Amino acid sequence: MRFIADRNAVILIEEGTGKTGVPTIGPLRIDVAKGRELDAAGLELFGITGLLRDEDLAAALARCLNAALAIDREDLATASQALEILVSQQLALVDANDPVRLTEESMRYVLDQERWKFDLKQDKRSDGVRVALSNPNGDEVPIGIHVSNRGKTPSFWVMQENRLVQGGHAYKIPIQAATAMRQAVQEYLDMHDTGTIKPFG
Repeated sequence: MRFIADRNAVILIEEGTGKTGVPTIGPLRIDVAKGRELDAAGLELFGITGLLRDEDLAAALARCLNAALAIDREDLATASQALEILVSQQLALVDANDPVRLTEESMRYVLDQERWKFDLKQDKRSDGVRVALSNPNGDEVPIGIHVSNRGKTPSFWVMQENRLVQGGHAYKIPIQAATAMRQAVQEYLDMHDTGTIKPFG
């Protein structure tokens, strides 16, 4: 079972069932709608969440519910509490440990998942460390994560050369940035790979 976003609703489905392989729709449907449009003061208070469309909110809710399902499929309420605790622990872990090492671990996890044969290289900057991709098998892919040491806690920025990716958004934990990096790399491959990058070795 998993949750999917269907426009401005979240539904529970069971995949791969039935003779046709068409997912079975579960007994749960959550309709998502913003209560009202925010004025300037509201946007200042609630930030980017005030600009989200209903479809974006539904997609975010589906992802959170799927993460909770991965923790405990039998007790979703307890799993959601565990998810909240897990995220808090991850944020504390970034503060207490080496954020560059955690970034590298997250990036390597994503690379392994995608079976990309890229390696990583560090470039120390005045405001942090850039962990960039290196490609021993072909043309370079100029994408990496900048671990910034400015501010009270580290922040993580996805970069393409010296340009911010993902609209200039900073991530709070490395796995967020690594997931965004995966999308940036895929988009770069789709636009630039003519057979000379050889991401799979």
